[in-house]
Amino acid sequence: MRHLPALALVALLHALPALSAPATPPLSAEQLARLPFLNGVTLSPDGKHIAGLMNLPDGTVLVTQGTDGGAIRNLLFSDNKTVALGWARWVSNDRLIASVHYRKQKSGTQTRLVAIDRDGGERQDLSELDDAGLRAGQQIQDEVIDLLPGDGRHILLALEAPTARSPAVYKLDIESGSRRMVEPPQRRVGRWMTDAQHRVRLGIRQQGERIDIITRDPDGHAWRTLWSYPLFSAESVIPLGFDKDPYTLFIMALHEGRDAVFSVNLRDPALPRVLRLAHPEQDLDGRLVRSPLTGEALGLMGDADEDGQTSRFWDPELAALAGEIDKALPGRFNRLLELSRDETRYLVRSSGNGLPGQYYIGDRENGRLALLAEQYPHIPKAQLVGKQAARITARDGLPLRAWLTRPKAAGTAPGPLVLMPHGGPHTRDNNDFDPMTEFLASRGYTVLQVNFRGSSGYGHSFEMAGLQRWGLEMQDDLTDAVQWAIQQGIADPGRVCIVGGSYGGYAALMGTIRTPDTYRCAASINGVTDLEALIHHLRSRGGRSLARLQFGSFWSDSARLRATSPVFHTQAIKTPLLLIQGDADQTVPVEQARSMAEALTRSGRRHEYIEIKGAGHSLGNPTHRRQYLEALDGFLGRHLGDEGKKAAE
Repeated sequence: MRHLPALALVALLHALPALSAPATPPLSAEQLARLPFLNGVTLSPDGKHIAGLMNLPDGTVLVTQGTDGGAIRNLLFSDNKTVALGWARWVSNDRLIASVHYRKQKSGTQTRLVAIDRDGGERQDLSELDDAGLRAGQQIQDEVIDLLPGDGRHILLALEAPTARSPAVYKLDIESGSRRMVEPPQRRVGRWMTDAQHRVRLGIRQQGERIDIITRDPDGHAWRTLWSYPLFSAESVIPLGFDKDPYTLFIMALHEGRDAVFSVNLRDPALPRVLRLAHPEQDLDGRLVRSPLTGEALGLMGDADEDGQTSRFWDPELAALAGEIDKALPGRFNRLLELSRDETRYLVRSSGNGLPGQYYIGDRENGRLALLAEQYPHIPKAQLVGKQAARITARDGLPLRAWLTRPKAAGTAPGPLVLMPHGGPHTRDNNDFDPMTEFLASRGYTVLQVNFRGSSGYGHSFEMAGLQRWGLEMQDDLTDAVQWAIQQGIADPGRVCIVGGSYGGYAALMGTIRTPDTYRCAASINGVTDLEALIHHLRSRGGRSLARLQFGSFWSDSARLRATSPVFHTQAIKTPLLLIQGDADQTVPVEQARSMAEALTRSGRRHEYIEIKGAGHSLGNPTHRRQYLEALDGFLGRHLGDEGKKAAE
């Protein structure tokens, strides 16, 4: 093992400019509506340049710059209204590909690929029709499965074949745009994976409610099934990638009820699993990290867990490097994003609890770790408060993890509380930097986020407890969390509001129906209101099996579906509501919010309905986000602020 110098932080490079930051709180809607100043940063193979998406007030620019400073090159611009930039990747040291998203009101987002030189020259649209017979109407045309490192001119791309509804694999020339099929489509195989030698070796097929993982040997002989299991099953296997040895495959599967990393030997028909990584309390997640030099698997890089870890490397040198980075940037979640081709330079994204994201470039030869750019230079760091961990016990004894964000001026007396259930619902909240909770805390509200049953990250049984239980035990967990906050002297029982987006918006509405005396107000952003209509929507988009497993049968479970659909129970609502909905939302159709607003009007219930033209599910456009935040700020001020306090008294 070679000796590596200890890391030393150095000054900001000649760099991406910082934006001026206001000096006093509270945080404004305009500040929080901005996208991160820089995101999606990626490192060139030689480690000498970066590319990233620079978000400006009027749009987003794909930029490149040397890692040692120098001029910033503007390559592509999007207005984030009709067109948006998705990501960029280096194919060679001098040429990149970028994903471009075209937003269509009726058909949803269409994705395309563009190739462009590092200096902005020689742009090539990679979605043109050619002899391969690519259908112009294909919605997804940016599914890259292999960048073919070392080739510099070609990539492997999954695209629907002319005569099939399943994707084939094409070798695409990013200079000319020409492509040829290298792997024909197979019925219902929707995802392909290559090995470290860039051969198509694995496919994932979904047939109804069943998943098949298929593979073949390096010599290209016949495909065979490795695993077959039902959706949401404890038998589930998630392929992570191949090792340098083409017969070694890394997978994510359950170990003692939680997702863990195993390796399997594909030479052995019995497929014995070797446990490589596990956690005693939490699911692991993330992507397999492989050496760009040798193709050897080195470890796992994921999101921040509750231990503050983002990486788990079994390679000793990379584990040592991760430890050095954590020492240099203590108290943060440090994600080792990329290594240069020779593994001497690397890219890090660092963020933390109350600490906005930053990008760093590291050099293993001289031990330097240099700040490249701040992601949120416009947010005053001194005003940020971070989160506190909390443990809550549900009424049936189930332990729940939660996070509290408390205002700087929070005293010992109970104050206004915003309960903020996450979307998904199969995701989770953590204690990484969260602009939304900081925004609310800067206005004097304590924010409580609960990982209710059905959230991911706490084992298979915990997550599966959310299937077909929308509005039932999942909702009880949220109610129990409010009661806990009241009993702890944190929340004023007369000044509690529930606010959420997507599933969280659904939970906000159901909270006012199931426990109408608990909440002073509620806000639903792009929230589900009618489960039966949502099932119809999912089935129309090919999600019949997912809809049945997650919600139940449209026919045999109709009584439960109607009983847990807010649109049918507006008479029970006592509290004022705020509904915000994007009319271009492809996940939760705008009809869900319109039906709810109409039902509230018929019932004579107090509500405000704001429909944002052109907005999608995530409200990713800064103009749309600002409109939403300003509306929410005013709504909470009226009901939880001084006016709300007088009403509660």
